[in-house]
Amino acid sequence: MKSIVNPLTLRLPKKIQLYDGETVSLNDNDIKNERNFCLKVPPTYVNSVASSLIKIGFKKPSLAFKMGEKYSLSKVVLFPWELHIRIYDNGCIYSHIEIYRKYIQHLLGYTFPYLEGTFSLISNIHEAELTYKNIKLKKILEYKTFSLKSPRLLLPWKPLFMLSAVIAGVSLGKHIQRKFSGWT
Repeated sequence: MKSIVNPLTLRLPKKIQLYDGETVSLNDNDIKNERNFCLKVPPTYVNSVASSLIKIGFKKPSLAFKMGEKYSLSKVVLFPWELHIRIYDNGCIYSHIEIYRKYIQHLLGYTFPYLEGTFSLISNIHEAELTYKNIKLKKILEYKTFSLKSPRLLLPWKPLFMLSAVIAGVSLGKHIQRKFSGWT
């Protein structure tokens, strides 16, 4: 168990102007929906973007659920926060911040879209554009700030899993022993 509190402050678009001229004010649900915003790179650059991210320390996450992406990469940005980036064949890149996957809290929904940092990171690799529901953004007019608080106590899942496996193995062994102890 690890006791640590590293809050993380994120700014996400609250009011945007699209290239078609429409101005959109977003509610909290729209802001927090990772799939509303996509960083786009040309599909021909998907492999080079992924390679560049790997060169700066991103890795394939273990035990990640596939969602149709070509690449799934993650990196700890501020312990215990991890940036998870999914890159699709069509050049669409989605990203979110989550609790580092070594801990049980990773499975408990501590995730949040991460646009500014990912846009800055990807833009250093290749020209990218930000879209909202597949329409190119002209500019962000207003931001909303969110402060993510990390859990006070982080529970590593591997030792708990191993302990559970040992207990289950001992119980199974005792059951088998009782079952077959009458045979002679």
